[in-house]
Amino acid sequence: MGFSTNFGSQLSQDVVGNTFPIQSSDVAPPGPRLTTLSYTQSLFQDSLNLRIGRLSIDSLYGEEFAASRYFRQFTSVAFNAIPFAIFYNAPGALGYPATTWGARARYAPSADFYVMAGIYNADPDVGLASRHGLDFTLNGPAFAIGEVGWKRNLGPNATALPGNVKLGAFVLGGEVPAFDSSATAGGRHGFYVLADQAIARLGAKEEGRQVGIFGSLVTAPDTSVSPMPLFFSTGLVAYGPFPNRPRDFLALGMAYGSYSSALRREQQALKWLNPSTLPQVSELTLELSYALQLLPGLMLQPGAQLLINPGGSPATPTALALGVNAVVSF
Repeated sequence: MGFSTNFGSQLSQDVVGNTFPIQSSDVAPPGPRLTTLSYTQSLFQDSLNLRIGRLSIDSLYGEEFAASRYFRQFTSVAFNAIPFAIFYNAPGALGYPATTWGARARYAPSADFYVMAGIYNADPDVGLASRHGLDFTLNGPAFAIGEVGWKRNLGPNATALPGNVKLGAFVLGGEVPAFDSSATAGGRHGFYVLADQAIARLGAKEEGRQVGIFGSLVTAPDTSVSPMPLFFSTGLVAYGPFPNRPRDFLALGMAYGSYSSALRREQQALKWLNPSTLPQVSELTLELSYALQLLPGLMLQPGAQLLINPGGSPATPTALALGVNAVVSF
C-alpha cells in the first residue's frame, strides 16, 4: 500500500506548455491520493510472479513494463520511469502516482529471460486528482500490454558488462474518434523496443562505477487515432564518474516525439475557429544533470533541460528549465 501528495504548481502545464513533463510532480495535479494497493505472490521457486490490485504499468514498485535502470536517473518524465509515449498514445494506461485495477503475470524460466503480460482498467478519470485514488469503479475499456526481455551478465558471478533488451506491445480497447474525420476507430495499439548496455567500468566491479547507454523506440502506427506515432529516446549515465565521488552520477539524454499528421490536419482545419491553435509537429527534450550524494540518505541533483518546440509547435520559442531535484531516503 502507498500514498502520495503533490503540492505547488505544475511547471509544464502552468508555465511552459510542453508535452514531456519537466518533473515527476507535473504528471499529477496537487493533492493527496492513494497509490499502490496490491498483492504480489511468487510461485515455483520464484519463476512465476503474480500481482493484482491497484497498479500502474511503470516500475516504481517492483519490475514492471518498459523499464531500464538508467531511466530513473533523469528528472524529465520523457525518460523517467518508462518511455512517455506509451502513456500519451493510450490514455488510461496509468503511471505512478495514478493507479487502477489490474493484474500482471511474469514468468522467468531462467535468470536471463522472461515474458510478462498485464491487463488493466483504462479509465482516465480514475487518475483525476479529485478522485484521490479512491475511484474503484471499472468503467473504462481494457488496456493490455505484453513484454519479452533478455538480460545479459546480471548474475552475481558475471564478469562481462551487463545489458538488457526488451520488446513489447500494447493495445487500448474501446472506440475513439479519428482525427480529421467524423468516423471512429477501434482503439489504439503500439509497439516498443528498448535496450541498455554498460560500455565501460570506471573501477573495480564491486564499486559499481560504470558508464552505460540506453535507447528506446515507441511506435503507434495508426496515425488516425494515435497522437504521437513515433517517439525515441537515448542517453548516457555515468555512475561514480570521479574516484572521490563514487555515489554520484551524471545523466545526459535526448527524447523526441513526432505528432500525427492526421492530428495536425485537424488542428489546421480548426484554426478558423481558434486562430491561436498551433498545429503540432514535433517536440525535443535535452537533459543534462549531475547528482551529488551528500549523505547516505540525501541526494541533490541540479540539472538543465532544453525544450525545443514546447507543445509540438515550431512557432513556440525554445525554453530552458533549470532546477534541483532533492531525494531524501530513510
